[in-house]
Amino acid sequence: MAKNDSFEEIANGLAKWAKERDLLGKDPHIQFSKIVEELGETSAAYNKQKHDDLVDSIGDLLVTIIIFSKQVGVDPVACLNEAWRTIKHRRGKTINGVFVKESDLNK
Repeated sequence: MAKNDSFEEIANGLAKWAKERDLLGKDPHIQFSKIVEELGETSAAYNKQKHDDLVDSIGDLLVTIIIFSKQVGVDPVACLNEAWRTIKHRRGKTINGVFVKESDLNK
């Protein structure tokens, strides 16, 4: 079984790939539309319980988000790290399948 690349290695590879294809200097609105398109495909694959399509569409969604982040000058690895640092010790409660953070439980 092949070793998976790290998120950082993939993000860097995607940035290089996108630069070689002249995507990074393009209008980020176009890439954002691709994110929405891929999210729709992810939803359809999930709703139809098509596992292989779900794996493909989640991968495509991540690719479009990483390219978008590079277009707008945001490091996707830093974003993921910041989100993780913010939530990793968060306390709360899952209600009807949705996690509600502790500070919102009292509102």
